[in-house]
Amino acid sequence: MKRSLGLTFLLLFSLNFAYAQNLDISKLSKKDGFIPFYLDEEKGKIYLEIDKLEWEFLYVSSLTAGIGSNDIGLDRGQLGDTRIVEFRKSGNKLFLVHKNYDFRAYSDNPAEVQSIQDAFAESILWGFEIAQKDGDKLIVDATNFYLQDVHGVGETLTRSRQGTFRPDASRSGLYFPMTKNFPQNTEVEMTITLTGQATGANLRSVTPSADAVTVRQRHSFIELPDDKYEPRVFDPRAGFGSISYMDFTTPISEPIMKRFISRHRLEKKDPSAAMSEAVEPIVYYLDRGTPEPVASALIDGGNWWNQAFEAAGYINAFRVELAPEGMDLMDVRYNVIQWVHRSTRGWSYGASIRDPRTGEIMKGHVSLGSLRVRQDFLIAQGLLQPFEDGAPANPKMLELAVARLKQLSAHEIGHTIGIAHSYATSANNRSSVMDYPYPMITEAADGSLDLGSSYDDKIGDWDKWAVKYGYASIPQGEEEATFLTKMLEDTYDAGHQFITDSDSRSKSGAHPTSHLWDNGGSASEELVRMLSLRENRMKTFGLNAIPEGQPTALLEEVFVPLYLMHRFQIEAASKLLGGVDYRYKIKGDNQPNHGWVNSADQEAALKALLLTVSPDQLRVPDHILKLIPPRPFGYGRSRETFVSRVNPIFDPIAPAESIVDLTFEFMLDGARVSRIYLQHLQQNNLFGLNEMLTTVEKQLFKAYNTEDINQELILMTQSKYIDHLIALAKNADVSNTIRAIARGRLGYFAVSKEVVGMAGKASTQHRNYLGAKAYAFLNLPEELIVQETLKAPDGSPIGMSEISCDFEF
Repeated sequence: MKRSLGLTFLLLFSLNFAYAQNLDISKLSKKDGFIPFYLDEEKGKIYLEIDKLEWEFLYVSSLTAGIGSNDIGLDRGQLGDTRIVEFRKSGNKLFLVHKNYDFRAYSDNPAEVQSIQDAFAESILWGFEIAQKDGDKLIVDATNFYLQDVHGVGETLTRSRQGTFRPDASRSGLYFPMTKNFPQNTEVEMTITLTGQATGANLRSVTPSADAVTVRQRHSFIELPDDKYEPRVFDPRAGFGSISYMDFTTPISEPIMKRFISRHRLEKKDPSAAMSEAVEPIVYYLDRGTPEPVASALIDGGNWWNQAFEAAGYINAFRVELAPEGMDLMDVRYNVIQWVHRSTRGWSYGASIRDPRTGEIMKGHVSLGSLRVRQDFLIAQGLLQPFEDGAPANPKMLELAVARLKQLSAHEIGHTIGIAHSYATSANNRSSVMDYPYPMITEAADGSLDLGSSYDDKIGDWDKWAVKYGYASIPQGEEEATFLTKMLEDTYDAGHQFITDSDSRSKSGAHPTSHLWDNGGSASEELVRMLSLRENRMKTFGLNAIPEGQPTALLEEVFVPLYLMHRFQIEAASKLLGGVDYRYKIKGDNQPNHGWVNSADQEAALKALLLTVSPDQLRVPDHILKLIPPRPFGYGRSRETFVSRVNPIFDPIAPAESIVDLTFEFMLDGARVSRIYLQHLQQNNLFGLNEMLTTVEKQLFKAYNTEDINQELILMTQSKYIDHLIALAKNADVSNTIRAIARGRLGYFAVSKEVVGMAGKASTQHRNYLGAKAYAFLNLPEELIVQETLKAPDGSPIGMSEISCDFEF
């Protein structure tokens, strides 16, 4: 017994001696706060003081100083993962454990709760060596934890093919100016240098020494919100983003998957009042590095949201203002709008830090790309062509750009208050800032342009309904579900609908009004209108599109957005072909049932799309070709200029190729042609696939009487059509019937010189080439492309068929 006690005493003495000989915290600088820490500035070390074990808090990582390339995607102020974590002691180690909140159990039975916790894995993010123990306080050396590449910069560089990079500890260390502590959050920032061999041009273009990439990364430990927040149920019709998790204590008769919307906490001072001030208003702070007139535009546009909160019953519950000097934009306590610089144009986005347990938004974080505004300025420059006789820049160009900034500010803030994209609203009087708007520019009879209504100047009606769903107080004595259901029915009775990204971004999309960068209630009518406007502005396009002193070759940069101004409207019109009008319908609600787009709208869309590939619309006017010389020294081609097959001169055919490929890519998309085939089988007044292809071919191969540049445009368009038809015939994602139809059309071209010869005076070589191309494809040893077998939904016992189990009976 004495021997045992002696060994125990010796062990404890040894451990305390080991702690003591390695660390004397009295000589270090202590920073009290949420999780106290000690700094050893001479050695570049940081020690955490942990006095609470198995106590949950948030751990958020972020990138405070980035790389500056949109293509790489590592921006200044980029938020990383949000995790619920806790410290757990295990012997002489302290684990930082990422809790698994995707699978939960809310039960009074501890054994049931434990069974769920044990069923699903957790993740230990780090193991700290305990450097010293002082009563209930554990001191751990956290230096290596903070020196890790927590934001995954190296992985991102590898994924974007820029090279293989790893953190270099000798060139990394604490960034003391932004290592701070507060009662509810602890902020530690590091300078991280990753070294490797740069292989990508994007990285080399933005890094002074591309083999050493230095960024700053932030680690934030944050107190979890209290339990007074009331989650609100998610509904697919309401337009809000959500969190979800499986609750295994749910009764069998109810859905096991729980979904709640993401939103800020907002409460009325007087819940019984129809209009009331908020207990704590939602305030967003604008980056002080934002220049004018941008800053004023962003504040103005952001404050539109107060209109929506007023509609939801709040007085002055939302505002945007300039950040106070010295504000840390990454601090979780502040909602912010930051102005982000990159070397090339890129997306703006609205992110947030949310409580994973409830969906409560704790911090809204908007990032706006500084180069986006220049694109709107360039669009206006090509349309107005204002520099005649050395005239100064037309103020309308800046007005257009500023108007877009206001809308952009409101849009991205909308995401950070919980609202998703709403892409069907451009067809309903631009009823939401959560759509992607193309400038609505109109032309008077005298040729003058009206840019005054290019973008909206207020919050949309749909946005007001969405904010009501997310933030309106439930009247006393009324059931929440009843109140929210009635609100949604009122929303749709008012003529609104909500369709978002998954149904709008795909080139195979079928919804007739939910598109990106489009305008108008009728996609095809707007396409025809835009083509007319584009044609008129190309007629007047000249040297007056650029200011004095610029190389004339830079006319191309201004011409590109003018020539391609209808590209997104082409996509919108194409979705009417084989289109289906539908909603996110709930059983028993007041939304209409889905159905095929009517025949007249589909035929109008097909006619408009065929107009886009007519030679008159494809042709670059001769006077423009005469004005754009080869690129001068120091001004090479870029991603903002057309590709040229005839370098160094401007290619008169390449711009047309881009439009032709775009139109045929949408028109002959596999899912779209499959729907066109099916719609005729289900409803014979709608055209079928063979009928549509016959209409297309009658235009493409009709007898054009021309021998100028239009002839080459016709031949190129015909050849592109054959290429896309071959691609359809090889498409393994479509049915055998669709592939057979495509091969049948190609077979007609392979044997019928009459059809191929319908291009008027087109050369014999071209006729023979198209026929030979179709013939060669059809007569190659066919690569057997078996149609993919469709996987049946999981059966017994729900997806277990691929799991091999050895049981002994």
